[in-house]
Amino acid sequence: MDWLAFWENKAITSDNDFQATGRGTMEVPGYLYTVAEIVRILDLDKGEQLADIGCGAGLISLSLAPWLKNIEALDISEVLVERARENLKGMINVNIRLGSLTNVPLDDECFDKVLAYSVLQYLGDEEMVFQAFTEVARILKPGGRALLAANPDPVRRNTYENFIRKNSSPSKINKDIALLNDLLWLSKEKLIRSATDAGLVARAEPISNHIWQHFYMFDLILEKVK
Repeated sequence: MDWLAFWENKAITSDNDFQATGRGTMEVPGYLYTVAEIVRILDLDKGEQLADIGCGAGLISLSLAPWLKNIEALDISEVLVERARENLKGMINVNIRLGSLTNVPLDDECFDKVLAYSVLQYLGDEEMVFQAFTEVARILKPGGRALLAANPDPVRRNTYENFIRKNSSPSKINKDIALLNDLLWLSKEKLIRSATDAGLVARAEPISNHIWQHFYMFDLILEKVK
């Protein structure tokens, strides 16, 4: 799957910013709980700098900006970057640019916190995941924390497929299952081991049950030792 082309097309054809970033079925309370969970896990502080990698249309960066000194927001899609710039006009503490989780165009040890929301599952293989962890370790300050949120759990893959079969329209079932099969399903144990090899301390946590993907996804929290 060419995920860049997928997201470019979604950004061009979607009616709104939720749809453009794959959250078209998310209710407003679910989104607000998503933001609340990010703030809680990352323990955001007014004096900190955050890298928001895979920022999409910039909605999360827009929501988090009041909590932070500065945000560097990155996405691989030029269309989404432009969409984020439009959404973030007037937010003087947010900068938006092209970049990816495996090739972060940011300086070493400059960020207190890193966020990548629903990004790992779109990487091609375990080697790319390790490269992503290496980049997170590189840009984090000692003592910094990262949230790599919303990762599909392989032990719940059948549960999600059954959800698709029950809730997708007949015309979309095969397409939605094909997309499911193109995702990268890595266990908590594999992700934690890879992050540890990259020099990070890692743990997995369940997603808030107010967020609809909670039944098949988990969060990964990373810390860089001082």
